[in-house]
Amino acid sequence: MKKGYKTFSLAIAIVGIAALLLFIGTGERTVYAATNVTSTASVSVTIGQITIVDVTPKAMDFGTVYPGTDVANYTDPTTGVTLSAIQIENLGSTNITYIWANVTQPASNPFGTGNPNAYDPANFLVLKRPTDTHYYFIDRVEWNATQPIIYLQLPSNWITYGRIRDGYDEYFWAINGSSQYCNGTGWNQIIIGQVPHNTTQTGTINLVSGKIFVANISATGDPNWGIVNATNISGAIYCVAVSKNCNELRIYKWNPQAPGAAECSSWDYLNSGVLVPGASVIADVQLHVPYGVPYGILPTGTLTIVAESL
Repeated sequence: MKKGYKTFSLAIAIVGIAALLLFIGTGERTVYAATNVTSTASVSVTIGQITIVDVTPKAMDFGTVYPGTDVANYTDPTTGVTLSAIQIENLGSTNITYIWANVTQPASNPFGTGNPNAYDPANFLVLKRPTDTHYYFIDRVEWNATQPIIYLQLPSNWITYGRIRDGYDEYFWAINGSSQYCNGTGWNQIIIGQVPHNTTQTGTINLVSGKIFVANISATGDPNWGIVNATNISGAIYCVAVSKNCNELRIYKWNPQAPGAAECSSWDYLNSGVLVPGASVIADVQLHVPYGVPYGILPTGTLTIVAESL
């Protein structure tokens, strides 16, 4: 230990004497360039496989809205910022192959109850991809009319009828056929008027020979539901599932888990290609509040975004 110490001190002394001699020999101050000394260390890590999807913002407040209104903007209650879309981001480490949505729904027909708590605002929600022309319901539920609509012209074999409510517009529909069941076990068809009814026009009320869409109801893998593929509701193409008792419709575009989706080709995913980690897609959002909703604070509905990595 002492020998090493001496050697180190000697080296310093020699350098010092050499510098002194150099200074004396030239008569000038000598400037030495800085020397960078580097050393490296390797960094290794393995990223585990995990699928994470994030939706921002986490809440949408559409404020005070009146029946028969299509609302294009909402407020993020956390930041107070006004928006008209949501951002869906891949925060995980795997490619997201498919993205779709579903929403909460009322448990029974709320219209005509006069009870705000019977409604679910998520059932009014519509989405579209930025490249789409139409906004589409994610998975809207409708019921048959419980009070007569006396001005409708119905086919002779009608079973039931009702309205498809789309904010400011309503489209009348009827089930026509020979079977008491609408799960595709007998011959039944759905008829949908193509001109909307609203406060300024009567729309298609002739469901016999007016401007109508007509299609047969087919069977699905679920005996409680029938399906109508490529249903045209004023230019918007949907899957429409019809309950076995013919009294309930499920109108959907963005939910491949809805009844009859396996037999219908008219639903779609929200992404048009694989979403790699760190990438995102945008979905434009609106709220189409129908007529016939009583005033008051409605219960909070929920939009769920589902991601699948294959």
